[in-house]
Amino acid sequence: MSAAIMEKANELAELIAGSAELEIMKIRETDMNKDLEAVKIIGKFQKVQEDIYKKQMSGQELSDEDKKNVSEMEVIMNGNPAIKAYIEASQNFENLLRSVNLIITKALSGDQGGCDCGSDECGPSCGSGCSCS
Repeated sequence: MSAAIMEKANELAELIAGSAELEIMKIRETDMNKDLEAVKIIGKFQKVQEDIYKKQMSGQELSDEDKKNVSEMEVIMNGNPAIKAYIEASQNFENLLRSVNLIITKALSGDQGGCDCGSDECGPSCGSGCSCS
């Protein structure tokens, strides 16, 4: 039985690896890494994140200025088309993985009912395989 499970897991992995969501995310990542302005913005954002992480690890409270810096960096990142496109593609791929995980979790719990219409619970695939119209 476990050989059959591993075979299906490999099939699923191959399908995910060949998914449009992953392909688009890779393309958007390449585009983003070619954009010099995007690379600079990401470097600055990583520096801000690192500083905040160090403060949190040392038990310091985040100041209003720290929070403001993060918010400003998020606005700047969303203002860059290459970064924004990558973030959106990454979120789409994460939604795919989350939907797959939800299906597996529901099967393990014995819940085979599919998704509830109008619910965000099953991600972007809701509507396929459920009674949504």
